[in-house]
Amino acid sequence: MILEAEPGEEYVDRETGEHLEVVGKLLPLAPSPSDLPWAVENLRFCTWCDQLVQKDLNDCTHCGRRMEPLPR
Repeated sequence: MILEAEPGEEYVDRETGEHLEVVGKLLPLAPSPSDLPWAVENLRFCTWCDQLVQKDLNDCTHCGRRMEPLPR
């Protein structure tokens, strides 16, 4: 699950009530040809390597391959 979290907030699973813990962070890679900030709403998965990249890019910054167009 990818979730934009606020520092100091405690997050709880809606169904089980279990406390969620941060296990990874998305950090911007330097430099990027994208003008979009690294936020959940601006990311998509590369169709080739399954890594996260900004939505406004045509080529994956990880594998360099051309990604499929976004659905309209």
